[in-house]
Amino acid sequence: MIRLYNAQRCPYCVRVRLVLAEKRIPHEVVEIDLSDRPPILRTLNPRNRVPVLLEGDLVLPESAVINEYLEERVPDPPLLPSDPVGRAQVRRIVEVFEDFTDAYYAFRRSPEALPELREQLGSLEERLGDRDHLVGGSLTLADAGCWPWLARLAGMGVDLGDFPAVAGWVERLAARPAFVAEAQALVVR
Repeated sequence: MIRLYNAQRCPYCVRVRLVLAEKRIPHEVVEIDLSDRPPILRTLNPRNRVPVLLEGDLVLPESAVINEYLEERVPDPPLLPSDPVGRAQVRRIVEVFEDFTDAYYAFRRSPEALPELREQLGSLEERLGDRDHLVGGSLTLADAGCWPWLARLAGMGVDLGDFPAVAGWVERLAARPAFVAEAQALVVR
């Protein structure tokens, strides 16, 4: 049985929960209080961060690594394109998305960082264009890997009106069965 060390409010954990839900992978969740991290977390991940996935003797920290593992372990439904170029594009988006998360966290610390966040939203708007997904014609690890931060922006007072492709993408994904619980949790918080 897969065990996920998780913090409900952590977007990196949301990434993994979305993939687990999309693939309908049975798992158990061990909730971690980020304000009082238990010693086991540092034992599992020397960086003392969630998420961490355990399966048998396997211990995997880091959401992108976990999601790649889940994709290989349970290939159906596929969340990576079948061609190497498409797979590389998905991996690149997940990697480069760290620029967005930097802007996101800077904005959380100071509203003065809004221009940087808007610049990142503009890049994402261009990437999406008139597409329904970040890569190809169906949901990929890139969508699951980016959505958790963007879905939180409305609750932070960020208007996506100037970014209609991003706003539509956030809404479309929020309506997917695997995303519904995560979207509802954002409204409650």
